[in-house]
Amino acid sequence: MKTNQLFLILFFLGFAPTISLAQVEKPKIQYSIGGGFSVDRSNMLWGLNMTNEINYRLGKRTSLNAGISFYQSLGNLENKEVFPGQKSKDQSSGIFFTPMLKYDILQRDSGFKLAFAAGPSLQLGGQSILFEDNFTDPENPNSFVFHNKYQRIGLMIELEAEWKTKNPNVRNAASISAYGADNDFPLFINVNYKVRFNFGKK
Repeated sequence: MKTNQLFLILFFLGFAPTISLAQVEKPKIQYSIGGGFSVDRSNMLWGLNMTNEINYRLGKRTSLNAGISFYQSLGNLENKEVFPGQKSKDQSSGIFFTPMLKYDILQRDSGFKLAFAAGPSLQLGGQSILFEDNFTDPENPNSFVFHNKYQRIGLMIELEAEWKTKNPNVRNAASISAYGADNDFPLFINVNYKVRFNFGKK
């Protein structure tokens, strides 16, 4: 990520307390499970993801979040020509291991929270992309599948909204996150719904 973008994030976090309307503590430990949709921008694919998270409160606004998520593509975002009777072989998948520092930038007496999180993320996964050679013989193009595996560390950032349910030990959350690596950001965009369970004393 570029230096000016990092300064922008630090500036935002530095002045975030001015927009908070209340000091609402949360339990010491929270566990979340959820899922949603993902977009692989580099290959123009869409798919589903599942996520598991453990959140440990460090202070009134800060917490440490450790997450594991799995993504699998299901289809193309754009129409891609393949041979008659063939389906596209494009696919990508990955497991992401992500520790993040989380900061509540908005806390309301109603229990609503808006939080920003960022941290390194290790992606283990790969992709298979169908390529066609139309230059040698346009009427009878050759095709081949390109396979690539990833073991790379990138940056994950997330904006999350959290609110109460009727059960005081269960909360709902919705988030949008982005992952980037290899000087390309974002490579993946995720939109998730989560169910969060409270553990430990406040």
